[in-house]
Amino acid sequence: MYLLYINELGQDYKGQRQYEFIFGNDPDTLVEEWFIIPSAGRAIPPEVDSIDLVGLLKNSDLKLELVQNSDYFGVIDAVDGIVALGWESFDMEAEERPIRLSFHFAEELESVTNKLATKGLRLINEEINFKLKWIELN
Repeated sequence: MYLLYINELGQDYKGQRQYEFIFGNDPDTLVEEWFIIPSAGRAIPPEVDSIDLVGLLKNSDLKLELVQNSDYFGVIDAVDGIVALGWESFDMEAEERPIRLSFHFAEELESVTNKLATKGLRLINEEINFKLKWIELN
């Protein structure tokens, strides 16, 4: 399963960030809005039928810069490997240069979860059943 998109859900009442890591089995998935350069917040996640798994990262102090909010790049630049879908902000005030996380288009699920684990974080797969339930209803 491959990472297709990272969707920021915002901050909770404690200021902790929440993200959806959207995965699919087809790394050739493209969305028309991904070709807008710069993205500047106009990009959207893939269609529901292209999504096979959504992992939720919540209650996190991890701050990611996301390509879909970029004033320089489009999501298509991440698809083409020019930039990451999301990367950890650089902390100018850190005493040491920290190891920063980055997540790339079509990166495998195991790689994403391993990277998050290095920071003591894990994805909550609350929404895995969404697609299965939708299929059962139709």
